[in-house]
Amino acid sequence: MSNSGTIRKATIDGVSYDVPADINITFNRSEYEKEGIPTSGRTLIKRTRRVPTMESVVFMTTPSEMENLKNVSDGLADVPISVTLADGTTYRTVGQINYESYETEEGRSTCTIIPAKTKDAWTKFDA
Repeated sequence: MSNSGTIRKATIDGVSYDVPADINITFNRSEYEKEGIPTSGRTLIKRTRRVPTMESVVFMTTPSEMENLKNVSDGLADVPISVTLADGTTYRTVGQINYESYETEEGRSTCTIIPAKTKDAWTKFDA
């Protein structure tokens, strides 16, 4: 089986959502963003902590599922989240979502997943 491709499944707060077969999410795994700072000698590396998000996560949703995602996004509590990649590897976290948009033509809801912590934010479970 290929180790790349569209995600197979996503679950937010215990609810599984259908994902389209053509999505490409951005999975920011690194806990740091690095920047080179020029000097008269060696380059200094500046490390800035960042949140390892998943961006452009698309779900195929009905209007009631859209409302559920909106309510989770508007809530203050962290929720359990899991995403299964094409090769069957599942990543789990606890955090929140940013509900970005709903496209009426195809019923697509787009979200960003934001883990509650930056260090060891995602737990990997192999297939």
